[in-house]
Amino acid sequence: MALRFVVVDDDVSVRKIIRNIIEKNDLGTVVAESAEGLEAEKLIVECRPDIAVVDLLLPGQDGVELIRRLREQETPVSFIMISESNSQPMITQAYQHGIEFYIHKPVNVLEIITVINKVRESRELKKAMSLISRATAPYAAPAAAAPATEGGLPKNVLYKVFSDLGILGEVGAKSIYQMAKLLADSGRLANDSPYQLNEIYQHMAQDAGQDTKTIEQRVRRAIAKALQNLANIGIEDYHNDRFQTYSTALFDFSEVRQEMNFVQDKSPYHGKINVKKFIEGLVFLASNERA
Repeated sequence: MALRFVVVDDDVSVRKIIRNIIEKNDLGTVVAESAEGLEAEKLIVECRPDIAVVDLLLPGQDGVELIRRLREQETPVSFIMISESNSQPMITQAYQHGIEFYIHKPVNVLEIITVINKVRESRELKKAMSLISRATAPYAAPAAAAPATEGGLPKNVLYKVFSDLGILGEVGAKSIYQMAKLLADSGRLANDSPYQLNEIYQHMAQDAGQDTKTIEQRVRRAIAKALQNLANIGIEDYHNDRFQTYSTALFDFSEVRQEMNFVQDKSPYHGKINVKKFIEGLVFLASNERA
């Protein structure tokens, strides 16, 4: 099914350019356009597009506020933000409110196409995981559910990711694989059950006869190294497939941007890692590979 878009920008020429890129490259259909934030909110609620391309600076209400309000209404839309602004705090705020990608103006045809395709892939992955969860739910035991991923997390898939991220030789890579396998086998992701990372660390510590803190530090060092390597890939080639896939599947993209700024001496601060997001992302990537 073709993707449905709403384009929001107060510059009619920018809206026209984006519409032409979407339609001439068979990316989907633009079902509505808006030049103003408050009007755009109503349009997106009514049209329920798959993707909304939203300018940051809009009359009425800015793009961040627009997205925040739509997220509060649980509108199932993926947001791509475009702007001339290079303000890191504003970009970070936009990611915190749930955008998928941030594109700097002037818009680049290849970047628009690449980003839209990545958002489409992300939506398809989420949809597939939702279907898997619903399909396996009737067969899950109340106390210990078993998701489709538990029948053996494909080690070769995860180690290929480690290789892509340059951490295959890191001591923490094996621990990360064990964490992903334990999480997949537990059934908690498929059933959306809460869990604590410390539970997994403790389980691993008991099996290995090691201290939980040692395992946690090993894991965090490996993931931090992966973030640094990914940032270097993005600096060298923003459109690299590995960068485009892993920067959103395994990390918060705003933190990847922050790490890129650190590597380029534009910021004194590293990007932050999120161990849960990284591990869950690995499980989803492996599940998608098996589907």
